[in-house]
Amino acid sequence: MLLNRFDEIVSLGRACQPAYQIRRIFGAERAHVFDWVITPDEGLRASIDAGLDQFFERDRLVVGASQCVVDRITDVRFLHEFPSKSVSDAEFTENAGRYALLIDRWRELMASKQRVLFVRQHAWEPDARASALKLRDTLDRAGPSLAYEILYLTEDDEPAWDDARIVNRWLRQLEPYDWRGDNAAWSALFERVATVPAEA
Repeated sequence: MLLNRFDEIVSLGRACQPAYQIRRIFGAERAHVFDWVITPDEGLRASIDAGLDQFFERDRLVVGASQCVVDRITDVRFLHEFPSKSVSDAEFTENAGRYALLIDRWRELMASKQRVLFVRQHAWEPDARASALKLRDTLDRAGPSLAYEILYLTEDDEPAWDDARIVNRWLRQLEPYDWRGDNAAWSALFERVATVPAEA
C-alpha cells in the first residue's frame, strides 16, 4: 500500500486532476499549495526554487493571455480565486490568508524528513524526461532531508525511464476531456505504482 510507504501524497499539479484523484482514492483532506492552480513546468520549478517567496503576491498578479489571473513571473494560473477574471482586491483578500497557510505548510514539508510521494502531470515542455529530471533537482535543493519519489505522468505512452526516485507512467485521459480525469485509469495507476519496489 502506498500509504504504508509514504507519510503524504502531494500534488504538484499541472492542474487540479492529481489533487482531485488523491482525495478521491486516499481520502486525503490536507490541502497543498499546488492543488488547485495551473503550473507550467518551468513555473513550478521556479516557484519551488524560490521557496514560494512572493507566491500569490498582489503586485505579481495580472490578467494573462488566457483571460485568467496569472503570476507575471512564473505564469502560474489562478482560475478559482478570481471568478471576476480580474485582479480584484476583494477576491485577493479573500484568498490571501489561505495561501499564507498553504505556503507555510509547504515550507514545513520541505524542511522535514517526511516520506513523500509527489504526483506531477507533465505540462508543456517538449522533453518530459528532461523536465522530470529538472524537477527532481529542484526538489533536492528545496527539501534536502525529504525521502521522496516523484510519480511523473505523461500523455504519451513512453517506456519507463528508470531514473532514481522518478516513476514515470502514461495516464489515459477521457474523451471528451474531463478535468477530474478517468477514475478507473487513476485507480489502476496507483495500484501499479504500489507494486514498484521502494528505493533503499
